[in-house]
Amino acid sequence: MRFVEGENLLLYPPDPEAGADAAPPPVILFLHGMGERGDGGPELAAAARWGLPKSRAEGRRLMAEPFPFLVVVPQCPKANTWCDEPALRALDHLLAGPVAERGDASRLYLSGFSMGGVGAFCLALRQPHRFAALASVCGACTTPEALPRLLHLPLWIAYGEDDEIGELTEGSRQIVAALGGHGRLVEKPYRLGHKGGLGPHVRTADAAYAEPELYRWLLSYEVPY
Repeated sequence: MRFVEGENLLLYPPDPEAGADAAPPPVILFLHGMGERGDGGPELAAAARWGLPKSRAEGRRLMAEPFPFLVVVPQCPKANTWCDEPALRALDHLLAGPVAERGDASRLYLSGFSMGGVGAFCLALRQPHRFAALASVCGACTTPEALPRLLHLPLWIAYGEDDEIGELTEGSRQIVAALGGHGRLVEKPYRLGHKGGLGPHVRTADAAYAEPELYRWLLSYEVPY
C-alpha cells in the first residue's frame, strides 16, 4: 500500500496569501473516519466528507488570517483501519516522502476524526517524537497503557458528550484522564445533538475543525530538536 496524490491522497495547499512560497509550510496530516474509507479513484472524494478537508475543499475561511497549513489527507482502503500495520507503514512512507519534501518537519501536526482519531494515537505511539502536536476529534487509544509515552506531546482532545458512538466519548475521556496532568492538553467537549439529518458524531467533527483557536494552538508548537 502506498499513497499517491490524486489516486488515494488529497493535498490542500495553504492560502496563497499565507506566503507559502517563502518557506516550507506547516503540515497537518489528517486521518479520516471509517465511513470515509475507499479504494481511491472516484471514491477518493469521500475522504473529504467531514471536518478539516471538507472545509478546505469547500473553501471555507477557518482563520481571520490566511490559512498557512498544507493539509495532507490519505484515504484508508476499505479493507483496513489506520491502526493496521500496512496502513501504518504507508503513513510512514508518506511522511518520509511527499510530506517531508513539501512541508516544514518542525511544524508537522497530526490529527484525526473518529477512526482517524484512533489511528492518530497508533501513529503517534509508533513515532512519538515526530509530531509537534496532536489533535484528536472523537478519537480513542487502543492501547491506553501506552499513553504515558506521549506525556511530552501537546494534545487537543475534542469529543461529543452526546456522541452516538459512546465508546469514543469514553475513549477521549480516558485519554484526558491519563495525560491531562502535563499542562499542554486542551479538552474540548461538545454537545450538539441532531440537526439537518446529521447526528452529533459528524457534527462534532465539523464544529471542532471550524475552531480558529485550534489552528493558532497548533502553530504555537514545534518539534523540539
